[in-house]
Amino acid sequence: MYRIPSFLGRRVQGCFYGWVILSNHPHNDIWSLWNPKTSKTIRLPRLIPKKGDRGSSSLRQCCLSSPPDDHGSIFMLTIKEYTIAFCRLDCKRKRLKWVEMSYAKQMKNITGGYDGFLHSLTCCNGKVYALNSVRSNGFVIQIDIVVKGTEVVISLLPYVEHHQSYYINDRLASVSFLKGCCTELFYIELSFVKEDHVEAKTVGDVHVFKLDTTDIRWEKLEDLKEAAFFLDLAHGGYSAFYSPAIGLELGGYVHFLDRSGLVINSYNIKNKTIALSSMPTRHTSMLERRLQGDHGEIKFKQEEDSGNDEVDGKLRLVDIPLDVLKTIMELCVGVEYLNFRATCKKCQIAAPMNRWSKGEYSLVSPWLMVLDKERGVISFTDPMFGDKYYIKTPKELIGDMVIHCSLGGWVLIRRRTREGSLMFYNPFTSDIRVLSPVPHLDTCSFSAPPTSSDCMVVGFTFTPCSRKWRVYMHFVARGSLWIGFNLSFCDDDLPSFHSGTQWHEYLYALYYDGGLGFVHTQPTIGTYVQISACFKGPRSSCRSPKQHFLMKCDDPFLVILVIVGEFGECVEVFKLNGSYEWEKTESLGRDTIYICGKACLCIEAKTPEIANRIYFPCVRSKNRKIVFYSLETRRYHTSDVEESFGDFMGTQHHLDQHVWIEPCWS
Repeated sequence: MYRIPSFLGRRVQGCFYGWVILSNHPHNDIWSLWNPKTSKTIRLPRLIPKKGDRGSSSLRQCCLSSPPDDHGSIFMLTIKEYTIAFCRLDCKRKRLKWVEMSYAKQMKNITGGYDGFLHSLTCCNGKVYALNSVRSNGFVIQIDIVVKGTEVVISLLPYVEHHQSYYINDRLASVSFLKGCCTELFYIELSFVKEDHVEAKTVGDVHVFKLDTTDIRWEKLEDLKEAAFFLDLAHGGYSAFYSPAIGLELGGYVHFLDRSGLVINSYNIKNKTIALSSMPTRHTSMLERRLQGDHGEIKFKQEEDSGNDEVDGKLRLVDIPLDVLKTIMELCVGVEYLNFRATCKKCQIAAPMNRWSKGEYSLVSPWLMVLDKERGVISFTDPMFGDKYYIKTPKELIGDMVIHCSLGGWVLIRRRTREGSLMFYNPFTSDIRVLSPVPHLDTCSFSAPPTSSDCMVVGFTFTPCSRKWRVYMHFVARGSLWIGFNLSFCDDDLPSFHSGTQWHEYLYALYYDGGLGFVHTQPTIGTYVQISACFKGPRSSCRSPKQHFLMKCDDPFLVILVIVGEFGECVEVFKLNGSYEWEKTESLGRDTIYICGKACLCIEAKTPEIANRIYFPCVRSKNRKIVFYSLETRRYHTSDVEESFGDFMGTQHHLDQHVWIEPCWS
């Protein structure tokens, strides 16, 4: 271990052309450039803040236009809205000085009159680029720098539009990064969703695009291979780093430090999963150790692959006669049957989907269903045994879909647009039933499978114009009519519904703003539905931002609320008693809970060993097995019960739409 004098009292703000950019954070008025290869340091004059500037709060981004040895090399900062400060670095210049320039007028000309500031400065192929902050008119801006003698002229030029996320009710916020490397230019967008049942915003999606410089258009990347991005959300400037060949262990990921600076999120761009890990004390040395180990792994894999060029003489599956395949399938059940069926078209003929009936299949636990919109497949994972299989996504469900809930082997699903119709889908029978049109619903559920005459769909939505909540009901067996009513509340505050579940025949329980309300879904008074009772939420000992999960159990009179800390460090279970008060419970008895966003299941365990557990839709990164929380041990486990851990660090979860579903072929 050794100290680098140039780093003392400094923060790394970026790295360009092999030069590390340092500043005296949080004041950010003293800047320097350090070359780790030559140990050379370039110290810039003090940047004297003007009245109204406040150090790190006014600093946004920095960039180096070219290596300091180049003629006309410029180091620039965006020091406040609409202002650039730059310093010419020609090595022959005896005196360096800062120059400030306003770009407000140029930006308005580009955006059509909208105000906007530059951020995410980067260099690519000898040019400087940045993003503008105007959400409705997003452009990559080329910062054109012309040096003539002692004069420097900086112009902003629109270069190419960038990707825009889809917004509904302002529930989606995004953070964008622009990163250049040699001749490549990348655009990275992190989308954060405000889910009503979660106090803190959660990562909703991650997109990475690469610019095709020939046609000047963005290409979405589905696999980074050995490359990786490192993003920092914790330190004001939102810096980005890129390594084109970091190796197999860290490659293929977008790693980003969350706003707390304590948790690293590692997004696998190919598998659409996020792994959580704690921020190590010496993360730089950790990266060095991993990089050293990667070279051997890559070499071994190449040598191993090189010996597999010859085709062996083994019998292929497609060469087996169809009648023999059918005989084999008579001996297969459950996951083996579905794995076999997904192999090829010939196997689908040998293993028809109507092979199952309820009496022929033993169910131990619901499965985790994941809708992979990019690959067009649906995966299922058995939490007990870890078995996993895939089926093709029906053409009606291809695209950006939202899963609302599941019950009895059916899921309620819709397309992520305001005009998207609600659909019932049974992935085990391939049955799809489209419901009649209804306005966009923020949350909805159903009381029974659509094959039942008692099936009722209930949904809630908030209309910003009228500032009112509205409930819609649909009895599937009675035709296509939706019945809509406004909600009237038992207090003056306008609540925000987190989640809901049916309770009794026509009573709906809604969790909102820390409390619970009951809604009669068979209205009798005019056009309004009265929330008949409002009860305060339980007193929780969880100190971090909380997640609330409301569900009913097999017992129709039992409603359960589970509170989980932001990173799983706290788990509390409450039951609603006969006096409509929350009681904290230390045991679920014979029940098992399956948590998944707004759609949760609480069912009686089919086997004693899985009782008194709470299953989560995430896996342990080490063994790829589903994680559950035991109320008996007060610890997290996987099927390897001997291993235990105290939070979600070291786990990974899906960003694709997912839900727990009970297999049902009837």
